[in-house]
Amino acid sequence: MGISKRVLPTAAAALSILFFLLSPSRPAPARPLTPSCDRSCLQSVAEQYLAAMVAHDPSKAPLAPGARYTENGVELTLPDGLWRTAESVGQYRLFVADPQWHTVGFFAKARENGAPVLLATRLTLTGRRIGAIESIAARLSSTAGGSASPLGREDRLGEAPRAPFLAVLPPNERRSRAELAAIVNRYFSGIENNTGEKPPPFADDCLRLENGAQTTGRPVAPGATPGPLNYGCREAFGLGYYHEDTRIRNRRVLAVDEERGLVYTGVCLDHDATVRSYRLKNGRLVTVRNTAPWTWMAQEVFQVNGHGQLSQIEAVLVSVPYGMRPGWSAGLHLPSQAVLRDGFKEYPR
Repeated sequence: MGISKRVLPTAAAALSILFFLLSPSRPAPARPLTPSCDRSCLQSVAEQYLAAMVAHDPSKAPLAPGARYTENGVELTLPDGLWRTAESVGQYRLFVADPQWHTVGFFAKARENGAPVLLATRLTLTGRRIGAIESIAARLSSTAGGSASPLGREDRLGEAPRAPFLAVLPPNERRSRAELAAIVNRYFSGIENNTGEKPPPFADDCLRLENGAQTTGRPVAPGATPGPLNYGCREAFGLGYYHEDTRIRNRRVLAVDEERGLVYTGVCLDHDATVRSYRLKNGRLVTVRNTAPWTWMAQEVFQVNGHGQLSQIEAVLVSVPYGMRPGWSAGLHLPSQAVLRDGFKEYPR
């Protein structure tokens, strides 16, 4: 599915203005700033951070004075939370390194007291020292603190990211930050109160993993009726699944890698529990099982291919109290119609 030429330029133009106003390190018009830490430097800092976390010793990380840390939206003093309990970090890494914004976002697999944890973290640097740490730790155990999942502890991540996440796009197929942000926001807007009328621009090979589990394109079990997990990205959105996702808010672009078409985001997905059932475009009735309002807090990576289509999607998410904010305003803010409709205050004023 291609990008509508009437929709994207308008959205991209609007986001370009926001990008200029909100960029944490926008270049001066005459002489662009030279990044103090390039891609390899940022990834090296992330590795130092992980090693210090496993050692339970903040002094081993290149932290700036007054560095701030949140875990699952809650501010903690280091070492606390996963910094006290992490025992090892596996080989898997998905990096989005952004020298222009002095930021690196990454996904990693870890273990905590013998149980698996998926870790998503944004690090923002001042010089070569970490000043901001925004983490989501998805505990994949079935004990207290674990993240509930209908798919159990499935792990489709393996030991390395999927190839499209690592491939460098030809220069003529790369898009600007504003264009990439606009494409990603079409995904978020597509989920919000989805009716199937405006599916985002998905590639034929689109695949989504959430907490390591495949949540699109799964084989249908013998004798089972296909559900949202069994359809491809385009088909699930086009049928009108996710209508119970009533407000997709605090949409923030946290890091961008234009060479690879990668966008690292933070987002909260509200479900106000007023949608009890709805019909898909094929006439099938979907009944919503959860009876109380709930929110997913997530960090999500998108890979946009050379045709401007969403190819690969990977998310780390946890359930948090309904309406909880992420505790940060950092990043490029993307608009939500439901936020405007509800008058929801996304950020402190």
